[in-house]
Amino acid sequence: MKSTDPLSPLLLRPVRRPLRTRMVGAAARLAFLAVCLVAGWRVSGEPVRLTTQHVDFRVLYAPGTTNELFLMVRDGDARTNYAATNVVLVVRPPAETTLPEGFPEFGQAGSPFWILPASQNPELLYLGVSGEGLPSGVFAGSPEVQLIGVRAPGDFFAWRFDPSGSLELFMDSRNGIGPDDRIPAPVGGHGHFNWGFSSNGWFEVTFRVVGRLAGATTNLLAADTPFRFAVEPLPPEPAAATLSVLEAGSDSLACRLTGSPGVSYQIELSSDLGSWRKGTAVRGAVDPVDFTVPLPGPGQCYLYVRAVAGVD
Repeated sequence: MKSTDPLSPLLLRPVRRPLRTRMVGAAARLAFLAVCLVAGWRVSGEPVRLTTQHVDFRVLYAPGTTNELFLMVRDGDARTNYAATNVVLVVRPPAETTLPEGFPEFGQAGSPFWILPASQNPELLYLGVSGEGLPSGVFAGSPEVQLIGVRAPGDFFAWRFDPSGSLELFMDSRNGIGPDDRIPAPVGGHGHFNWGFSSNGWFEVTFRVVGRLAGATTNLLAADTPFRFAVEPLPPEPAAATLSVLEAGSDSLACRLTGSPGVSYQIELSSDLGSWRKGTAVRGAVDPVDFTVPLPGPGQCYLYVRAVAGVD
């Protein structure tokens, strides 16, 4: 697709305590009740907020360790590496723009859109992907940073334009996430991309590094690593909500939500705390709301609740 390059210059995942139940035989027994607080991000200690620095997602190689490959944030200005849990990548208000005509991949023309550009803007974070520090001759090709999941109020993108002006999409959560959602981390080098967000709010974006050693027949896999983007302006944090299980049946749970009137909440389920799927949507009211959550099958099940929309 040819372009004059109008864009290139340009799962709220709250803190949660999962609710866990275990199915025993044909009948379910309640393992325990837990309170799920719906709020913004909370981290042990204050995470570093990176706002206008030159930073990279940097791939690290540590032979002999459990995973051997790791992904961290490198602040080139401060010459410091940050683990994902210790940093927030801030998308400041100057990143907001309006989608022009001719780019249906990103959404409807005229919609608000937030971009961290591939070209440096002193008012915005300058974010790249780096393989600097990786030893030469060790890998068969470049390790790749793969997109694994997005928990957010909108879609997440990474792209650039080739010399002819054609759009190259590297990551796109809007059309589903798969093996093509990946960015190479060149050994000894780094590259910059445009990073796009279709909404403001909290984005949790999970990556996995994949690489293959020279002469090997299998890949090295880093642990899935979630990073947090704060796309400003951030919406007000919803009031806390309490989720409890009243009764466990063979194929469903009778639950109760105490939340803020008029706020919409999404219940999600997981059997392993790794993969989550949407369950029941519930609207808060003055009185507690009772509802039923169908279970995906036998075995343990974790629940969490998050606010997905404010008061109408």
